[in-house]
Amino acid sequence: MKPLGFFVNAANLIIFGLGVYFLIWLLIVWLGVGLLFLGVPGIYFIYMKRCSKGTWGLCMDSAYLPSVAIFVPVYNEQAVIGLKLENLSKVVYPRDKVEIIIVNDSSSDNTLKIINQYLTEHPIFKITLFDSNKHLGKTGCLNQALKTVQSDIVIISDADCFWPTDILQKALFYLSDPNVGAITARELLLNPGDTWVTLTEQFYDSTIQLIRVGESKVHSTLFFQGGFAAYKRGMLKEFNSATDDSGTALDIIQNNKRTLLIPEIGFFTVSPTVWRDKFSMKIRRANHLQQLWARCLWLMFQGKLVMPKRIAVPESFLHLFNPLLLVILTLLTAGVMIVYPTMALIIPGIFCLLLIVKKTRLTALELIQNNLILLVALSTFLTKRKFKFWKPVTETRSVLSAQVLREKKLI
Repeated sequence: MKPLGFFVNAANLIIFGLGVYFLIWLLIVWLGVGLLFLGVPGIYFIYMKRCSKGTWGLCMDSAYLPSVAIFVPVYNEQAVIGLKLENLSKVVYPRDKVEIIIVNDSSSDNTLKIINQYLTEHPIFKITLFDSNKHLGKTGCLNQALKTVQSDIVIISDADCFWPTDILQKALFYLSDPNVGAITARELLLNPGDTWVTLTEQFYDSTIQLIRVGESKVHSTLFFQGGFAAYKRGMLKEFNSATDDSGTALDIIQNNKRTLLIPEIGFFTVSPTVWRDKFSMKIRRANHLQQLWARCLWLMFQGKLVMPKRIAVPESFLHLFNPLLLVILTLLTAGVMIVYPTMALIIPGIFCLLLIVKKTRLTALELIQNNLILLVALSTFLTKRKFKFWKPVTETRSVLSAQVLREKKLI
């Protein structure tokens, strides 16, 4: 019996040792995944924040005064198109060098009627209408209209986005550098304090746009938005039909030109106040960015990527792999809380403490919801589901009013 007891004790000791080994490694892997999930975005933000304080390294001409074509794509924008035209009429720039082109993608509401009425009442402004009889989609319509334009600079501005009067005076200066192919502006919210959804969006804008400025000063950023995206006509064969403004920016980068986000300029818009509408808007944008960063990885693998790896590698990781780490981290956290009962109290306690301070609360909420959005977008990217670009958020249009815009001196 003694030999049998020895083997039983040895077996128990081995099982206990394996159990301890498993528990230790569970804790190590959990901590490692957590550090990776939080560390990559944290380190990249700190690095780009530092880069954003650097110089542009540009050779600019203060006398640069190019001709400009402003494209305003519209599809069922009757709620805002009148305000948009009034806003553009206030922009300060030589009138003989500006043409406003309303690109109507077969609107079925009163958009066209409002445009024609404005053209009749304001004949002084050079406004032309490109009216498509077929519903081509935003990019398809823009590419048709682009064929007729010979201006030095082509600018896209969505109907629900509004410019300060001096935006062209401040912005176009950067395009005078021969190495710059396109520029974009910061997004500024007209309703930042409406709900927790708008508060987190404002925090996201201030954080992410600081990163984009850093990327611009290193070389280029891909993150272009439809509120203000200005391209040199000579660099613009067509707008990217797969990934819209940001895809067009990557095409320009691949032609050895820089694409910059200029911190001194911004456009105003309204953020959705409910999470459902924000999710609907963000999921399409996230899907497009994931397509772009996947394309960058492929170009980098082929040795053809012009953008520096110190931008492409972390951005690709954050958009394509960090959402998966959120799932792994969630499962590991559940396992740790089951195996280590004290952690079931410590982890929720730490999270609650983070929520007390506004800045950490906003950081935590935005980090979690953005990775959830990226995770859903990643599933649609892998299944090759396509989103329609032309899907205005009705709720944001209804919030806009002449009074809100007058308060910001936008009309």
